[in-house]
Amino acid sequence: MSETATETLTYSLLGDRGTTDKYYADVAAFTDEVMERMSEEVQTIEDFDRFIAENNLKPIDRAVYALEFLMIGVLWRVYGRRATAGSIYMGKLLSSLYRIRNRSAGAKIAVDRLKGIAGTTVLARSRRFTDAINLSLFRRMIGWLRASGEFEQESERLAVWLDFLNKKPSSKSGNMLVRAARLGYWFEGRSRERLGCYTSRVAAYLNNNGQRLKWKENRIFVSRERVEYHLNMVGAEIMNRAFHGGFSAAKEKRVFLPVCMRHKSSEACQAVKDKEGYLCRSCSKDCQVNLITAMAKRYGCKVVVIPHASTAFGHRRIREGEVGIVGIACVLNLISGGYKAKEMGYEPQCVLLHYSGCIQHWHPKGIETTIDLDRLEKILKAGQYFDS
Repeated sequence: MSETATETLTYSLLGDRGTTDKYYADVAAFTDEVMERMSEEVQTIEDFDRFIAENNLKPIDRAVYALEFLMIGVLWRVYGRRATAGSIYMGKLLSSLYRIRNRSAGAKIAVDRLKGIAGTTVLARSRRFTDAINLSLFRRMIGWLRASGEFEQESERLAVWLDFLNKKPSSKSGNMLVRAARLGYWFEGRSRERLGCYTSRVAAYLNNNGQRLKWKENRIFVSRERVEYHLNMVGAEIMNRAFHGGFSAAKEKRVFLPVCMRHKSSEACQAVKDKEGYLCRSCSKDCQVNLITAMAKRYGCKVVVIPHASTAFGHRRIREGEVGIVGIACVLNLISGGYKAKEMGYEPQCVLLHYSGCIQHWHPKGIETTIDLDRLEKILKAGQYFDS
């Protein structure tokens, strides 16, 4: 990888030996530590689980509920000052506009332009930060997350927590939110100690690209803080553990790859269009897409190259539990991708890109990205359907 390309990286899972063994050991150990810390909130998680059942909401997994409680605290730490300074009415307007974004190419261009303006102006306003959080401020934070256009899945899940807390006495709900904020504070410091070596270039990227990102529709997405990378790393580990059983039981398996993994340019790549994305034609022996396609075939899995994360699951739900997928993505898409997959009926697992390098967000010419092939094969092998 060239020096110029390296300068654009925000994270890398590769250690000194060019492998990810240490990363996966570190994130597994830290996830265990996080879940041990979350055992102090077992009553809260059980209470929330009952709320889900009593209101006939779709259950997920208690480990994922624990992740969501942590998410409240982390996102408050990062966005609380902006959420409290933003306009509620502007937030609602932006949220409604995002819903029409995909109706036409013209609508997408117009909404994206507005999104870039909002991300640089009204959504960037902030007030002096305070650790204090209550139901009103939590509601404003959810509104800000929706208005940003970058937290669709997370904000929907946190809205369920808002409903749950609204049914509690104010003293009890307030105490829960304060504990979530304290947990976020702990996670910010501890995650930097345990996972910070993999995100050491985030600050440099933001410093070097701050001016370039002004007025860009993806400004908020690519300007995430280090703690958000760490949250997604732990979140991916939690979701992989929680959803493994459903993935293994699914009769059909698919692997979704991002276009940034192609060895050749979009013009030279011979992949053919499919209803879900693109299918590899094995035009390059050096391409990991080719290698993954051949590997997956041995396990009876279909491999699809997805043009963009937003199109990964289509717009129509499938029958729940029938299809297991392994989503390959960069760190900041992991939690939202897991939620979206479940929402659309898939049983997900994920493998992280070694680093992010797509032309849409991270690099003006794009960097070819890679994954740990052994990690992917381990998931495919463990997820084989026994009756096939």
